Amino acid sequence: MRLAPALALMVWAGAIHAQEVPLTEADLPPGYPPKLGEASGQLGKKAVAWEFFDFSIGAFDASAWVDLDYNTDAVQFHLMGHTPGKPDDKRKRLWVRGDFGKAFHTGAAEAPLVEVLQGADVDGPKLTSKGQQAEIVVESIGPLPENSYLRHVTGRVTARVCPQDWPFKSCQTIALRFDTDVQMGSDVAVKP
Repeated sequence: MRLAPALALMVWAGAIHAQEVPLTEADLPPGYPPKLGEASGQLGKKAVAWEFFDFSIGAFDASAWVDLDYNTDAVQFHLMGHTPGKPDDKRKRLWVRGDFGKAFHTGAAEAPLVEVLQGADVDGPKLTSKGQQAEIVVESIGPLPENSYLRHVTGRVTARVCPQDWPFKSCQTIALRFDTDVQMGSDVAVKP
């Protein structure tokens, strides 16, 4: 008699598991992932550019976003730039983040950090502004369109970045302008 409930549970679990089909490239909509915006400027004397994408499928997953820090509830601004036209390439990505207190607003970020990552590992070789001068300034925040989680944000980034386990031997200046849609966390207050 006890075998029947266990067997029923196994059949039910098997049916549920069978419905969980992983996505393949063929399942993705044309143009996936959509481009959110871009950043461009100079790294030393070299022209550089990155693009931001919305990788969301059933959950928020954009490479430009604003959310709350889990420990401090501070509003944090993030940009993870990819090589133009190559959203799956994890090499030479731009990683920008800064705090904005209790509400996202125009002006300078607190605790700005600017990095250029050599590979996929955010803790691996990089150029970093840690311990150097850095500035992230949000110049404009657009309105939140109806039925959207994106706001249009523009601004600039400047920093002195130095090698950390990176083949470059000297520090360089990075100066960028960004113009992108940004995914907004649902609990983020905004002061336009």
